Amino acid sequence: MAFVTRRHPRGESGQVAVETALIIPLFMFLILGILQLGMIAQTRVMAKYAVYRAARVGAMNHASVDAMEAAAIFHLLPVLVSSSETILPTSSTSDILTKYNRMMAENRASGMGGAKMVEIVICGPTLGELRGTGSTPLPAATQRALHGLGSNNEVDFDDPQVQLPTGFDAQTGEGMRRYNRMRLRVQLQLLYRMPIPFANWIMTRTYLGLSLPSVLMMTDKDAPPTVTKSGAQFTAVRNLANRRIYTLPINVSYAMRMQSNLFLNRFKLPEENKCIHYTP
Repeated sequence: MAFVTRRHPRGESGQVAVETALIIPLFMFLILGILQLGMIAQTRVMAKYAVYRAARVGAMNHASVDAMEAAAIFHLLPVLVSSSETILPTSSTSDILTKYNRMMAENRASGMGGAKMVEIVICGPTLGELRGTGSTPLPAATQRALHGLGSNNEVDFDDPQVQLPTGFDAQTGEGMRRYNRMRLRVQLQLLYRMPIPFANWIMTRTYLGLSLPSVLMMTDKDAPPTVTKSGAQFTAVRNLANRRIYTLPINVSYAMRMQSNLFLNRFKLPEENKCIHYTP
């Protein structure tokens, strides 16, 4: 029996090695990127549920930001990444308590470059809406301003004169602004810490637009941080990236009618709306 030995062209083995070296990084990024994108999608879904739960807690607890942030963190536990870049388990009651206490401590410490990982921002009502000030003022909604009795710092959630007096259309103009005075509008601003190596670096760099031509940038990297909250958020992501902490902002909002009185001094409302709005 005759055996035929095929000789490989000279240098073919080197070509295979070069092709492998080129393909493997792309293949790894594809796999890691799919995993990371899936986790981001899951986190956004969880964030939508968390902001709903936070708004519900705020509506029942006088718009307390601390209570809302605690509720948001609790319902985000399955997707939150700790400072050790691990996703701690939540498979038992003890695991949940351990992770909750740790994430609360990390959030209070603002360990991510001075930025909070989970932050609840009240879009409204603002102090101007309730005290009758601002560029387009409404009548003051405090107890004393409406009825001459009670406190200038307490607003009754069930007072029809605050919500929508007779004769106003809740869908347009001043009627809509009156209606909104007793709707708690909040935004969950999450700096999601991405845990998948390499993919997290690529996605953060893409968000920042540092390696893209200006025509392809996803955000304006030269915008002064003081112009909008989104500018400050961009700065936080960039500063964290410089420390090799790779994050991506996820911002979701929810509104719910108040079910408890507002105390303007005890639970401080914002002077103005500082939520991030995505507009054309």
